[in-house]
Amino acid sequence: MEKQENFTHLARIYSYICESMKIAVIGCGWLGLPLAKHLMDLGHEVHGSTTRGSHLSVLADNGIQGFVYDGTSHAHLSEKVKESEIAILNFPPSRSADYAAQVSDLLAQFSPETKLIFTSSTGVYQDLEGPCNELAPILATHPVFLAEEAVRFSARKFTILRLAGLISEDRNPVKYLSGKENADGQKVVNLVHREDVIAAILTVLKHEAWQETFNVCYPAHPTRASYYTEQADKRQMLPPSFTFSEGSGKEIDPFKMVQNLKFTYRHSI
Repeated sequence: MEKQENFTHLARIYSYICESMKIAVIGCGWLGLPLAKHLMDLGHEVHGSTTRGSHLSVLADNGIQGFVYDGTSHAHLSEKVKESEIAILNFPPSRSADYAAQVSDLLAQFSPETKLIFTSSTGVYQDLEGPCNELAPILATHPVFLAEEAVRFSARKFTILRLAGLISEDRNPVKYLSGKENADGQKVVNLVHREDVIAAILTVLKHEAWQETFNVCYPAHPTRASYYTEQADKRQMLPPSFTFSEGSGKEIDPFKMVQNLKFTYRHSI
């Protein structure tokens, strides 16, 4: 039932599209695969990359035209993929010796008319106290921010989405914190549900909100102590033990997208 409700909501967001588009999703993993499936269900021709040839059958089973992109700047796209109307770059820097160079090389292979959505991270912000909007101080040498700069200088229409910590019903950071000692319980959490990220991407496409940077983060920010204790109890796991610093840390402000694009967060963290 929840899956059907999610699809109905996303279909409503995207109902303005009359014709199918060719969309490339670079990185069909935990976030990219369900995103690609939603785009398929909405009637688009979707080409999706995987790092493993063995995963191509999974993409094919979902109607996605798969190809292998191994996370290096030496892999080349097919002519079909290069002519995509939309490219969604959704792969982490962990496989790249030079993430910005990889992104630049990848962008150079797409048609100049291809519009781009780049999934960045709120980790690019400096770790300062208090609210953190899209104009907050940046870690200028952060590899993801350098990749953002490659996107900005690519001479194409783009939007950058800075994603907070990603969660879903089956994925929560408490799994990695369970039983840990000396976690800072005073700091607030900055998290967002996968379904809200997918909805945010569709909202950008709906409004054609190009040349923009948006934070994507659920608006509530409980402390780590309260949040992870609750999540551990819910999963019958051992909670972490906490120390308490004086400050609450940075609190990601998601309201630019809410105000500019009338976006609504529907999935509580």
